[in-house]
Amino acid sequence: MDLALPSLLLFDRTHDAQPARGERMGVQEAPKTRLYCAQCRHGITDQDERIAMQGSAEHTFTNPYGSVFSIACFRNAPGCAGSGAPTPQHTWFAGYAWRIAVCARCGVHLGWAYTSAGDGFYGLIVDRLSAESAR
Repeated sequence: MDLALPSLLLFDRTHDAQPARGERMGVQEAPKTRLYCAQCRHGITDQDERIAMQGSAEHTFTNPYGSVFSIACFRNAPGCAGSGAPTPQHTWFAGYAWRIAVCARCGVHLGWAYTSAGDGFYGLIVDRLSAESAR
């Protein structure tokens, strides 16, 4: 059973226009769909929380250890819990400090919570999210 979220649900490549930094994606670009932790099926966020950061709601980054992550950006992810103190070191988003974001139920690493003066968002690892809830 494939636990990964089909990329079509997260990434609609049919639209050329991108919203301004931090702007919510419209309903046409991201239909309302609940997203869950692929490990335990705990509710994490909704598709309508997707936002564009640095011109896109989708990014692929490599950390200093060579691990590659495909992430999607979300304004809110109430199903996540933060771990550790925020740090600006090796940030993928200039002006934002990050800390690990884990599933609030099972503790699996789901991505990063980014904070800046008065602003914040989540960069969540695409293949650690699922559109399927617990059955």
